Amino acid sequence: MDIISILSGIAPFALFALIAIFIAIFVSVPIYSICKKRNGKRTLTKGKLTVSFLILGWFIVIMGLTTFSRAANYEGFFNFRLFSGYVSAWHNWSLKEFQLIIFNMLLFVPLGFLLPLLGKSMRRFMPVSLISLAVTIGIEVLQLLSRRGIFELDDILHNTVGSISGYFLVMAFLAYLERKQKALKPVFMAMAIPLVFTAVFSIALFVYHSKELGNMSIRPAAPQNMNLVKVELTTLLPTTAEPVSLYRNDSIHNVDQVRELASLISKSFGLRQKGDMRTDSYNRIYNYEDDAGVEYNFNYQLDIGSWSLRKENCPTENLQQEALLEQRAGYEKLLASIGLLPAEAVFSTQNENILRWDGANPTEISKATADYVSGGIMITPSMETESPCEIHYFMNDNNYVKQVDIISPAQAYEEIEKGNFESYNDHKAGDHLTVESYSLTYLYDSKGYYQPAYEFNGTFNGEPWSWRIPAITS
Repeated sequence: MDIISILSGIAPFALFALIAIFIAIFVSVPIYSICKKRNGKRTLTKGKLTVSFLILGWFIVIMGLTTFSRAANYEGFFNFRLFSGYVSAWHNWSLKEFQLIIFNMLLFVPLGFLLPLLGKSMRRFMPVSLISLAVTIGIEVLQLLSRRGIFELDDILHNTVGSISGYFLVMAFLAYLERKQKALKPVFMAMAIPLVFTAVFSIALFVYHSKELGNMSIRPAAPQNMNLVKVELTTLLPTTAEPVSLYRNDSIHNVDQVRELASLISKSFGLRQKGDMRTDSYNRIYNYEDDAGVEYNFNYQLDIGSWSLRKENCPTENLQQEALLEQRAGYEKLLASIGLLPAEAVFSTQNENILRWDGANPTEISKATADYVSGGIMITPSMETESPCEIHYFMNDNNYVKQVDIISPAQAYEEIEKGNFESYNDHKAGDHLTVESYSLTYLYDSKGYYQPAYEFNGTFNGEPWSWRIPAITS
């Protein structure tokens, strides 16, 4: 989630909130006038009315962002694991997830800031905290009942902390106005929460960069409760394991390379960028158009180093072998000129309309001790323009680093028995997990290292399933 996505999400609901405020003003002014005449004095000040309208507008925006902007795709999920969001953000080393934690706090800062402005009775810590807690719990329950979100303790914590931050901030401001001087205690309280989270994130940043290897996204935010889950092993697992090779790919999680590549691709095919780059999880997305107004989509996946360029509404047809080979020469020259075609890549054709180049993978990468190129390139030529209908680039340069010790398959299986594996849904009593085979595979970590991991295959409640466990010893 980047700032552009956040602002674009807020904008439509801010308009609804503004309309609701105008309606509330239109309705409340006559009522206010009647009450004033009957009582002979003001029952509500203009300031309190203004604050009430602002709280109403804030609430509409919050409901829109947290509930009504989502489809009813959730099935009554709960997440009672406190701080699981922090663990998940750490394992993925995801800026998006860290931003989401901060954003959830910032969303409720206005509530804590505005409540004390309603009157002196709301300038105490406990009423503001309880109201904030009740509001965020109410939103989580509504998300659950409407199937538009997950009931999460982390959200309740972050929303409440954000509101308390707003409360301390406005109390510092009010103390300064009333005493006409700086009030150190309220100012310190207002700064305490931001400083604590700044310290937490700074420590995480220091620890992360002091490590040699990156974090593995396949590690779970919290272990599964396996007490009442039946786990069955139907194969033999070795209890020892030899050291294996470790590799690194400089393209993984390299945002600078994404920008450079996007610029090269647009210049190579004479494309103009439309709008700003968008962020969707690990994807970095650019939209382009050519001189004829034809639109293109460029999508780079940071976590695996692959990308694609697609032209909208591009007709394709099968070609004779000679025609494909003519296309090959031009594209090879282009790819080589921008450093995207390895010399050892092997050419072939596919489905009579696709040009393909493949890397020469070693027979066993776990035992190899040299750099190698994996993956491939697939290009679908266009019948109308020089730019292709589609380029799918998944060629990776994996540079040998060293040999590393790994745990045995038997030790990795013990992690499954403990529930230390990634799973979208929580396991429950009566679930049946069968492990039938295993293999050693490789996955990229958050620093671009190509790490070994065990993949166990079998069934989960009768359906085919697989589990992956990091293999490098701690």
